[in-house]
Amino acid sequence: MSGAEFDRYAAGYDGGLDDPIKRMLGSSADQFIAVKARWLLRQEKALRDGGLQVLDYGCGAGDLMRVLAGLGACASFAGSDVSTGMLLEAARRWPGELGPPPPLEPQDGALTPFGDGAFDVVTISAVLHHVPVAERPAVYAELGRVLKPGGRLYVFEHNPRNPLVRHVIARTPIDADAILLDAREVQDGLLGTGRYELETDYLMFMPPGLPWLGFVDRMLTWLPLGAQYAVAARKSA
Repeated sequence: MSGAEFDRYAAGYDGGLDDPIKRMLGSSADQFIAVKARWLLRQEKALRDGGLQVLDYGCGAGDLMRVLAGLGACASFAGSDVSTGMLLEAARRWPGELGPPPPLEPQDGALTPFGDGAFDVVTISAVLHHVPVAERPAVYAELGRVLKPGGRLYVFEHNPRNPLVRHVIARTPIDADAILLDAREVQDGLLGTGRYELETDYLMFMPPGLPWLGFVDRMLTWLPLGAQYAVAARKSA
């Protein structure tokens, strides 16, 4: 989808909660995002200390940054997206008690306006399935370009091995053109454009609306059936 197409979904974007099955699993989009945010805070404990430069690539309405900040992350965030409508929504949703919104920059396709090696941590969450397969190498290359040597990249995606994920995606309007990708494709794509140390965890086995069952998720990160997966990539120094 183009930036203009995403603009149509920006106002009131709710992360696909118009699907009744997804609503049974969690009552708000933030509950789904919080699963990824809590996982990321366990991997990157320094996010709570301040000082890290963090880019959320394809940030949409800025929900991952906002939830991370609400959970105690003190990083210097920045966001980028192909949709100016989504960036405006990200600024609108940013809570005043967290200070001014982070820098939010439009992308030119895969490209961002940030300098080489500008970030300690880069996240890209539920973006790649919207990118045509032939254009994904350009995204992998850009992620590596803006990441510092020794920096960490985290790719979150819907897991096509989970049948419930396929059911929901097929019925979500914003995902009408989605092409889901396996964790192996992400790993191969990253290694095709740079040198990384890679690990993969699987997330969201339990309904996000029941966070007290999160311990089950932490026990099953090895099982490739979670609704989401996270590929963690450390860039070679």
